[in-house]
Amino acid sequence: MRKIYQLDESLANKIAAGEVVENMASVVKELLENAIDANSTVIDIALKEAGFKSIRVVDNGDGMVEDDVALAFKRHATSKIRTEHDLFHIGSLGFRGEALPSIASVSRLTIASSVDGETGREMTIEHGDVIADGGAKARKGTMVHVENLFYNTPARLKHLKSAQRELANIVDYVNKLALSRPDIRFTLSNDGKTLLSTAGDADEKKILAQLYGVDVAKALLPFTNKNRYFSVHGFLCKPTIIRAERRHIHVLVNGRIIRSNTIVKAVLDGYKGMLPMRKYPVILLKVDVDPLLVDVNIHPQKLDIKFTESASLYQLITQTIQETLRDVDLIPHIQAAPPTPKKDAQTTMDFYEATRKQPAQSMTSTENESILQAKTFQDEPKRFPDFDYIGQLFATYLLMQSDDAFYMIDQHAAAERIRYEHYIEAMGKDDGNTRTLLVPRTLPYALAEQSGLQAILEALNAFGISLAMHEDKIEIIAVPEYFPEAMIETYTETVIETLLKEKTASKASLLDALATDLACKHSIRAHHYLRREEVDKLVHDLRNANDPFHCPHGRPTIIKYTKSELEKLFARIQS
Repeated sequence: MRKIYQLDESLANKIAAGEVVENMASVVKELLENAIDANSTVIDIALKEAGFKSIRVVDNGDGMVEDDVALAFKRHATSKIRTEHDLFHIGSLGFRGEALPSIASVSRLTIASSVDGETGREMTIEHGDVIADGGAKARKGTMVHVENLFYNTPARLKHLKSAQRELANIVDYVNKLALSRPDIRFTLSNDGKTLLSTAGDADEKKILAQLYGVDVAKALLPFTNKNRYFSVHGFLCKPTIIRAERRHIHVLVNGRIIRSNTIVKAVLDGYKGMLPMRKYPVILLKVDVDPLLVDVNIHPQKLDIKFTESASLYQLITQTIQETLRDVDLIPHIQAAPPTPKKDAQTTMDFYEATRKQPAQSMTSTENESILQAKTFQDEPKRFPDFDYIGQLFATYLLMQSDDAFYMIDQHAAAERIRYEHYIEAMGKDDGNTRTLLVPRTLPYALAEQSGLQAILEALNAFGISLAMHEDKIEIIAVPEYFPEAMIETYTETVIETLLKEKTASKASLLDALATDLACKHSIRAHHYLRREEVDKLVHDLRNANDPFHCPHGRPTIIKYTKSELEKLFARIQS
């Protein structure tokens, strides 16, 4: 008895629809990609009930001749590729030839297209069957009207998100598409209400201003860079402008909107140490690359792509972001009367709690000498402001003033930044200088813990720490030279605990974790009064830090009020 049957075309299209058409946004995506590939300069998207009732896309592109209108609904029919060679030199957004028949199999779809604006063809397809077909006098370009999507697949309809969530996904996609093609005039509406309207004048910053507001757009920094394989360009925000979701990291590769955890990680590494935990920057990142070096055919919706030289791209992105932010004033400016935020936007910096509820802890003079005088600089950076010390607030914040501004420095965050950079520099040196202790120090580890320590002995030796394992105790024999005498046991325990937690981490990430932990534990605390000479030294060293504006956890070290902002608070001047 036969067990293998060839599926009929209607059922095959429904199966393909499951890959290509997941929700309302995926339908919009496929229709817009076709419109763009048809050289359209004006595209209108009109939704009813967030697309649940209908999606209508009208473009002014090349259009299709009458025979092609019908052929477009055959599976694997496409105008985008001809040969296997084309598959590896893809310059269009769509190419699979599955979208239209898949959409038509789960909706009622009407299409009208004309190449000259005089004669054209109009077809209506329902449940995969043609129910109307004839000539039509149509405007130049193509109109696609999708109604009652998933009406014949109730299980899929049941698992769609709410109308608000589906609409949010469509808006997010169209926003990104508008950024990818600022030369196209996009209009998006839902139930007659305009949600986006772009000028199509190729000005990306105008679109960014529409999405994030004029103030954010003005604060964005342009960047451009390239290496042997890739070129990158776009706009990035200062780390004082942050969002709670990563969707504000807009990534485009050869004009294609993509998802890439690798690229997102490269972006976050570029901002390393500048962002609070679980916060993300606003960035438009456009990558141009030879099509031969990317594979865009690994995902049905072409959202994920594979790079041949991914390490090279990773390094280029990270380096470009770091260089762009290197000479920029990154001090958060506190607004006296901030504008009311939009419902879908997060205001600028969410300042974390500035004080840590930990007991006050002073440092020994020996420790201060070994850390705070570890670096000397010939030229002080100009981006750090010049100001005079006023006093200390709550034994936590250092108050400063200049001619036109008032500053507050978080003493713990500032000390963390200084120590973190010292540790990173000291740990990164390859000289391996250690010192053998005249009197070994005993560690408070029980014998039962020796097996765990045995597993990290090699890693400890690489850091310059030597231990002696005895039956009744564990002793420190040697430590790196940069370990302060009074803190040998504490620093060694921190290294051990970090290694026990981060066994599989790379050396770079392990060094960073160690430096961050050491800097946090052994820096000047909040609720600790400082002598004037300690304040002067702290400010001097912060001024000369590579990143004087953030602690290793991404919190700000310094904030600023301008004189005019303070005068507004006291109603001395009008807003």
